[in-house]
Amino acid sequence: GRWDCVEDVRGQMELNHVKKQPAMSWLKLKNKVSSFGIGDQSHPQAGQIYAKLGELRKMIKEAGYVADTSFALHDTDEEQKEHNLWNHSERLALAYGLINTPQGSALRIFKNLRVCGDCHSVFKFVSGIIQREIILRDPYRFHHFSSGNCSCGDYW
Repeated sequence: GRWDCVEDVRGQMELNHVKKQPAMSWLKLKNKVSSFGIGDQSHPQAGQIYAKLGELRKMIKEAGYVADTSFALHDTDEEQKEHNLWNHSERLALAYGLINTPQGSALRIFKNLRVCGDCHSVFKFVSGIIQREIILRDPYRFHHFSSGNCSCGDYW
């Protein structure tokens, strides 16, 4: 598409010292808030979190999930795009929540930027497969994922 225009805008942003707000997600468990950025490796449970993401990825692919790489940066190959999507902050928060909460309990995740369509699809698949209620709050709405569906009706 218009990636040449994107490069121009990013160049102008850099010249004018304009920074894009980094994506962050938060999850509160046992009165402690844990925050995650894209590709975050700083959490003490990072190894477990990424292992859980690998399990989830395998599980939902077997159920028919196909990554929508149109939500990833376009200057990389398809494999790298899919890898980058799996590093989104809300997925890290999801994995952390699944590791640290009992089966059947709801997860409540907060995100400072709008959820991308691929993450939305992942959350739907995960909620259906593991039968967990997941509430994701982004700046625009609450997404209530349950049994493979979202309360937004896939319109956000």
